[in-house]
Amino acid sequence: MAIKVNIGEVRNTQADNKTRYKDVFLDLEEKSNSGRSFYNKDTKVDIKSSDDEAAIVNSIRNIFSTSPGERILEPTFGLNLKQWLFEPLDEFTAQEIGETIVSGIKRFEPRVEIKNVNVNINYEQHEYALQLVMSVPALNINDKTYDAILAQPGFNFLTNTPTS
Repeated sequence: MAIKVNIGEVRNTQADNKTRYKDVFLDLEEKSNSGRSFYNKDTKVDIKSSDDEAAIVNSIRNIFSTSPGERILEPTFGLNLKQWLFEPLDEFTAQEIGETIVSGIKRFEPRVEIKNVNVNINYEQHEYALQLVMSVPALNINDKTYDAILAQPGFNFLTNTPTS
């Protein structure tokens, strides 16, 4: 039996209508709607989302954290960065990680222009420190640097990334 899901028209719910991009978090966290309920109590009203720059960072986080084959309708989506966590910490592996990041962002995130990717080895922590320099022309963001870590639990952006 087939099930049909009709999402309907997608509308911009921002009052200022200046939001260009919106993305949802795949972990399906609820966002709090403080003071907007009938009884003025905190309520859980929506799936957590991000706008503009934070939406792009969330998209890149999803690309980096997904392995090809994990998305049923997009079997080639993702970079499988976890494959290098059990490889030796060396310059060859760092080079492979950098090349994979550049090609993956070009393929899956066309809103971004990658300017530079640095992959540094932290032998003491058994991790790779990533530094991405990107531009987002539609948002007038030029050569902004994002720091991230690729370590045993997986990929993680550091705190200098925007949140919504």
